[in-house]
Parts: sequence; C-alpha cells; structure tokens
Amino acid sequence: MKEKDTDKLLHSLKKAENFQAALSDTKPYTIDNETSKHLNDWLIKKNLTKGKVLRKSGITETTGYQYFDGKRKPPREKMIALSIGFELTLEETNTLLKKSGFAQLYPKHHWDAIVIYGISRQLSIAEIDELLYEEGLKTFT
Repeated sequence: MKEKDTDKLLHSLKKAENFQAALSDTKPYTIDNETSKHLNDWLIKKNLTKGKVLRKSGITETTGYQYFDGKRKPPREKMIALSIGFELTLEETNTLLKKSGFAQLYPKHHWDAIVIYGISRQLSIAEIDELLYEEGLKTFT
C-alpha cells in the first residue's frame, strides 16, 4: 500500500466528523510497530543471520533472539545498536526507528549526534562507544 502524507492524515483526523470514520480512513496508514517483523524483514533484505547482526550490534544472543522472536521489545538504544549490526544507513535507521514506534535520531541531541556521525561513517559499535565514552555519555555496551 502506498504511504499517505503525514500532514494529510493529521488533517483528516482533525476534520473528521466522527471517530469511527477517522479511524477507518487512517488505520491503513498507521505504523505497525511489531518490532520483530521489521527486524526479520531486514535479515532477509540484507541476507544476514541473527547471530552476525547480534555480534556486530554488541547484543547478547539470549536477549537478541528474544527481540527477533517478538518475546521482548528492544528499547530505542538497542534498536539503534541493531541497525548498526545490520549496517543500515542513517535513513534506513531512522525508518526502522519510526516504524518501531521510536523517535528518529535527532542531530541536536548530543548522544544522537555522535551516533549519527558514527552511522554516517559506518563505524562499528565499539568505535561509536569510544566516541560516546570520550564525551562522557552512555555507551551501547
């Protein structure tokens, strides 16, 4: 299904005469934040294994497999780590975050800015952690 512009969805919600009509018009375009589905889609797109993605993301296999199986929902920080494990671009990372119900990386936020820098240069999770540590910020691992 083709995506509908966010502004148009907002406009139709604000102008709707009743809730059910608004809901039926917008529901096909709402985000499916079933994280495991999005993660498994990326496995197929990138032709990777869960183990390889988890090693590159610095996430333990026990926890990581629960994310892929839908038994646990990863927090935003772990979603970003997974995107690094998948070697996603910044745009792909932001799309994954958005579709999973998280805020996109924001360049005015210090932690996010460092992560954006790292992703843009295809740095490893360890290299990004080093930059975060040097700035006195929370690291991934």
